[in-house]
Amino acid sequence: MTERNSSGKSDVLWATGCGVSAMVALTCATLGTCLDIVLVARAQGYCLGDLSAGESLAGLIWAASRFVVFPVISGISLLASLPIILLSRLPWLANNGSLKAILTFLAVLVSIAGPIVVIVHDVATEGITNDCEPPWWPSWLPS
Repeated sequence: MTERNSSGKSDVLWATGCGVSAMVALTCATLGTCLDIVLVARAQGYCLGDLSAGESLAGLIWAASRFVVFPVISGISLLASLPIILLSRLPWLANNGSLKAILTFLAVLVSIAGPIVVIVHDVATEGITNDCEPPWWPSWLPS
């Protein structure tokens, strides 16, 4: 799907518009959920060792809640990136390819920010317990 702008250049709408951020949000909603659950499970396994039946059930319920939380957070991050995308569609910015690319990259970063914050928060609060820090957890992040 292409569109002709005022200068006659062909412009791919999804590549510079909402399509990239939507694909990033969809990827974060699916892969981010799995990454979050795996990282929390590994941190709990390292810090707590073998979990009891009650702890395993609580972990399963928590993991099921992530399948609801992550798409919502990804959608909110996508909505937060929309003003940047709309800014890149202004006529005086649309003709400047490098500035448009920078704004698109910034929109992608905003789309990724929400899910990354949720992953760091979940690992720090759910996975790391009793002042135990897994060896793969960066020391500069909270535990």
